[in-house]
Amino acid sequence: MRCTASWHSSLNDYITALAWSSRGDWLAVVSAAGEVRLYHRSQSWVELQGATGQSMDALAFSGDGQFLAASGQAGQVMVWSLRSLPTASSTPSPLAAAFTRSHPGVWIDRLAWQPQEHLLAYGVGTQVQIWDVTGHLQWAQLDVQTSSVLHLAWQPQGKLLAVSGHGGIRVWNREDWTAEPKLIAVPGASLYGAWSADGRYLGSGNLDRTLTVAEWNCPPPWLMQGFPGKVRQLAWSEPTLSSDSPLLAAACVDGITVWRRGKSQRADWRSTVLQGHRDRVNAIAFQPGSQLLASVGQDGQLCLWQGGKRLIQAITLDSEGVSAVVWHPGGDYLASGTASGKLTVWQVSMQRKGFGYAP
Repeated sequence: MRCTASWHSSLNDYITALAWSSRGDWLAVVSAAGEVRLYHRSQSWVELQGATGQSMDALAFSGDGQFLAASGQAGQVMVWSLRSLPTASSTPSPLAAAFTRSHPGVWIDRLAWQPQEHLLAYGVGTQVQIWDVTGHLQWAQLDVQTSSVLHLAWQPQGKLLAVSGHGGIRVWNREDWTAEPKLIAVPGASLYGAWSADGRYLGSGNLDRTLTVAEWNCPPPWLMQGFPGKVRQLAWSEPTLSSDSPLLAAACVDGITVWRRGKSQRADWRSTVLQGHRDRVNAIAFQPGSQLLASVGQDGQLCLWQGGKRLIQAITLDSEGVSAVVWHPGGDYLASGTASGKLTVWQVSMQRKGFGYAP
């Protein structure tokens, strides 16, 4: 496996989030300075919002790639339509959003699109608001009551919405928002929820150094213990021909634990600990359609792990740390963002020559 830097760009501050559109023609970036920028595959870019001094932290494309949503410190949720964006040249002037909602005094750092529709869910304190952005209609307001909204995750099939918070993950069914949500209880708080691609499993990274995995409608859940700190992020691999069960990677402190389940219905999960980072792991992501895992950390490294078992190569990108990583939907490109605002897009090939970086 070989990665070579394809192109670079820079923002004014810490890159807080990255996202590719579903077709892979746009890459979105937000920063702690408040910038929201779109890069086209031609390497031209469109500035949706310039630096404001207030961090933008949440970023997501709608499932069909027609809309981009972003939110952050200012308490404003902004959605831009990509249908008429220019693609041939850079646009220095900010473009107006097609949909906005303001919540002064609330830092909005969690949002998620329903995969098949233009329904946007985002957390406002202890509530989740769900809006139809095309009709400017509020579909639902969900009350978590005892907790702030710590994370949001739609089931890939679009029927269920998982909301992480103190006490566990609450799962609402979009067919009846008024019904009591199903609670997957965890000790302490659920910090991060993630569904497997087939919607069969729901994982929860927990504050009390545990990982919970529920097989939907097959209680009870598994509880994995022994982590050295809070489990900050999860990532599922997509199904492959060589594996009946997806891999689940969990980032905790400076390590990554990859879990595999046996093929029988009664099989438990077995773990492999990946050690290569020298400081906190900030982000992890599996290559689409494979078990190649990318990770970035506060130590400034970008690492590739084959099959969730073996470190292929690591490279230091930024002494201030690498903050974000995301795969292109085709799996041929990888984007990384650093604490100093440096954006790099890497081209990935199957050559057996290690992991290269072109300055």
